[in-house]
Amino acid sequence: MKKSTIFILVFFILACVKLYSQPYGWFSQSSGTSNNLNGVYFASASTGIIVGQSGTILRTTNGGTNWATVTSGTNVHLFAVHFINGNTGWVVGDVGVILRTTNGGSSWGNQPTGVGYQLRSVSFINSTTGFAAGWYGTFLRTTNSGTNWVSYSTGLTSNLTSVSFADANNGFAAGQFGKIIRTTNGGVNWTQITSGTTSQIEKVNFTAISEAVIIGEGGFIRKSTNLGNNWVVQSSGTSNWLMANSVKNQNFYVLVGDYGTVRKTSNGGTNWYSQTSNTSSMLTAVSFVDTSIGWAVGINGTIIKTTTGGWLLPGAASLSAPANNATCFSTTGLLDWSDVFPPLCNYRLNIATDQNFTNIIYNVAGINASQYVMPPGVLQYNTQYYWRVKATNQVGESASWSSVRNFRTALPDVYAPTLLLPANNSTVNITPQLSWDSIAIASSYRVRIATDTGFTNLVLDSNNITRTQITVPAGRLQPNTKYYWKVLSSNVCMSSLYSGRWSFTTAITGLSNNTSELPVEFRLYNNYPNPFNPSTLISFDIPKASKVRLTVFNLLGEVVSQGVNEELSAGKYSYSFNGSDLSSGLYIYRLEALSTEGENYVKTFKMVLIK
Repeated sequence: MKKSTIFILVFFILACVKLYSQPYGWFSQSSGTSNNLNGVYFASASTGIIVGQSGTILRTTNGGTNWATVTSGTNVHLFAVHFINGNTGWVVGDVGVILRTTNGGSSWGNQPTGVGYQLRSVSFINSTTGFAAGWYGTFLRTTNSGTNWVSYSTGLTSNLTSVSFADANNGFAAGQFGKIIRTTNGGVNWTQITSGTTSQIEKVNFTAISEAVIIGEGGFIRKSTNLGNNWVVQSSGTSNWLMANSVKNQNFYVLVGDYGTVRKTSNGGTNWYSQTSNTSSMLTAVSFVDTSIGWAVGINGTIIKTTTGGWLLPGAASLSAPANNATCFSTTGLLDWSDVFPPLCNYRLNIATDQNFTNIIYNVAGINASQYVMPPGVLQYNTQYYWRVKATNQVGESASWSSVRNFRTALPDVYAPTLLLPANNSTVNITPQLSWDSIAIASSYRVRIATDTGFTNLVLDSNNITRTQITVPAGRLQPNTKYYWKVLSSNVCMSSLYSGRWSFTTAITGLSNNTSELPVEFRLYNNYPNPFNPSTLISFDIPKASKVRLTVFNLLGEVVSQGVNEELSAGKYSYSFNGSDLSSGLYIYRLEALSTEGENYVKTFKMVLIK
């Protein structure tokens, strides 16, 4: 009893090792023959039949690990095989040969057909009703399991390579020159329809009750969803001759052809993907028992098998964003990488604080898209992180991770400062000190001063201020003028919104009303002293309330001082002009006055500054 238990355990371990040591994708099996193999059918994952050149029939009961030669009773070439269950099947071949088995292919008996032409295709819809097609438009039907095969005219003399029925009535046959015919009464009558190609059709298969696919010469694929009334072109991605397909459902087909070509779709042909067959031989037939396990056969005894739907392990993902060494990455930012397919994959994401990933702080698997938005609370502010991705498909997890990238997260958000001084709407001198509150995360501030609320007419735009105050430099502001100002805060990662907008008005400087005596006319006087250094007095009379502007220009016509620019009541005025910031030379001063009654006065004089 003990020895028996040990033996069973060892056998189980060896069986598991053998099962899981099978290669991924497609791998070769030994057929034991160099004959061309033309047809394959598997009724289950263990039992299958292959037929081929010179009456070759091979049988396996262990998934193709071993293939045994079965006596066929004929030496003609065999081209196709079809089973309706694990026991009952048919083979067709040259000179009208049809063979039948009822014991899973262990032995075969000949069924007379009465035709001498090559038969290339056989299909049964149940245990009694079947169809065969071949050279010169040959079509045969049986309704008694092949005991009798009856020939029906197709109206074609060209060769037929394939026949397929959706049910007892609706069927297609196709072949040379893109010819395809349709029946709606079980093959008794046939109508030729347009396939849209003159290339040879190798296979026609129903994928659903009214859907069918044709493939063939030059890698063409066409699909119909209305019983062949229209055939829509699909792109196979190859110009190699396609010889056969295996249809498991409305979405899953596998095609094989010349030079080891394998193409697969999982969405009804919307997308076709190439698979690595590991052979350059022409593949002539393919059979899948489900969407994972399948075989393909070809010339010179070629047999290949897959247990992974033909797919390999996924390759490594390629990281896209953020860029390596990125800074200021949001703690809830988007990580992005390339899709790894076919087939479509899901992904595992690792994030660590070290590049060797000994301190992984985040590990999430089963991500169904090639990007991931970080959830709140995982990443900390101003911290260096390393990340990588690994893909997983239906075969398994990729053998390697993506490359490693790193990023540094952003600092906490900065906020708009609150303005403190001068008070909103206050009157200030022309070099006021502006101040605002401190923002803890901010490293600098930006101040803007303008003469309009939209800040299009800027007089000051000062950036990278490291303190929470600034003194407006001399020469930026004019007396008796209203200004608007605002401040934002910044750090190395971001800037805040601007603060609220405040205003201030500069006071009039150096202007005095000399007497209560009212003048009778507008008048501008010569300045005194003249020449002067550095100050001089400019006097003028205003006989009635007016808008007054006193401006000093240099010889280039540039304004060097806007001494007065305001509404003044009637009176005699003096303005003290200070030229300490100016160079020696000739200057021009001009008085402009516009009374409330529309009277206009303009007068200009010269003055000399000597230092």
